[in-house]
Amino acid sequence: MGCLQSSKSIGHKFLRGDVGSAAVEFAMVSPIFIVLILATLQLGVVYFAKSYLETGAEQGARLVLTNNAVTTSNGVTSPMTQTQFQAAICAQFTALINCANLVVQLEPLPNNATSVSSMMPTYKSDGTLAAPTTFTTGSGGQNMLLIVEYPLPVIGGALGFNFSTLGNGSLLLVSTQIFRIES
Repeated sequence: MGCLQSSKSIGHKFLRGDVGSAAVEFAMVSPIFIVLILATLQLGVVYFAKSYLETGAEQGARLVLTNNAVTTSNGVTSPMTQTQFQAAICAQFTALINCANLVVQLEPLPNNATSVSSMMPTYKSDGTLAAPTTFTTGSGGQNMLLIVEYPLPVIGGALGFNFSTLGNGSLLLVSTQIFRIES
C-alpha cells in the first residue's frame, strides 16, 4: 500500500507542477506580439514614404508656382516636360521611393471645380494606370492641381493586417497640391 500511496503523490505533484507554464504561455502569445511589431514597423515605413512624397510634391508645386518649371537649352527657355518635372520631384527623395513608379499629373484647375476626385488618376484591378496622366505647366495667375502618387509595395501580414489598396499588393500614397501660379 505504501508504494501505491507514493505513486499517487508523485502523479499529483506532476499534474500540479507549473515549471513549463511560462514557456507554454510565451509560445501562445509570441506570434501575436511578433505580428503586431511587424505591422507597427510597416506603418512606420508607410509614414516615412508619405512624408517624402508630400515634401517632393510641395517642392514640385513651388517650382510651378514660382514659374521655375522651365529648362534652358542653347539659350532657349521652354517649359519642363512631364519626365523632367518628375525627375525634379524625384531629386527630393533619398529613400523608400522608386522614381520609375512615381505618377505625376499637373493640370489647370477649372474655375467651377468643387471637387478634384474626378480629376484623380484611376487604376485597373491589377494596380496599373487605367489612362495616361495629363501634364500642363499653366500660365501666370492660373489655379493649378498637382497630383503625385506612388504605389508603395507593402507586406501583407497575418491576422488581417493588409495595408494594400491596389490589386498588385501596393498601398497607393497620394499627395495633392492646389496653388495659383504667380503672375
